[in-house]
Amino acid sequence: MNLDFSNLTLPQIFEYIRIGIIIFDFLLVAATIHIFMKAIKIRPRFRADINRAPVLTIRKEELLEKWNAIMEKYTDGKPDNLKIAVIQGDAMIDGILKNAGLKGEHMADRLDNIEPGELKSFEDLWRSHKIRNNIVHNEAFVLNKQIAETAIKGYEKFLKELGVLTSQ
Repeated sequence: MNLDFSNLTLPQIFEYIRIGIIIFDFLLVAATIHIFMKAIKIRPRFRADINRAPVLTIRKEELLEKWNAIMEKYTDGKPDNLKIAVIQGDAMIDGILKNAGLKGEHMADRLDNIEPGELKSFEDLWRSHKIRNNIVHNEAFVLNKQIAETAIKGYEKFLKELGVLTSQ
């Protein structure tokens, strides 16, 4: 097979170059997809398994003390104490997420790094965090006992899933 390129015109050369670039682009896209699929398999997962989280076992007593103080404020029922309970509950959970190695500047960023299927209490946790955000950022937001209970129950469900609290 003898290839003779001497008779090619400039538009033909450009067409071959264009086809070569298109093939190269497809190869780059395929390689990117392949690398992305490999990266998904090895990315760290957030696991709500107390046996895999030695930080939680060391801090369990401290977390229980914090939670009990939050629950005292919540059961008091005064509007200001309800707000404080929700805000402190959110801060406590955010600390746990930070210690679990989830990246992000804010709690919402850390929650975005959790796949909903990785955590049974995911939706409840998001709902609780949104309530906290309304308390902090929306002056017109009125927190009543029922809304506060929704937030506290979301945090409680997360803590039970981690094994910090026991189901009663």
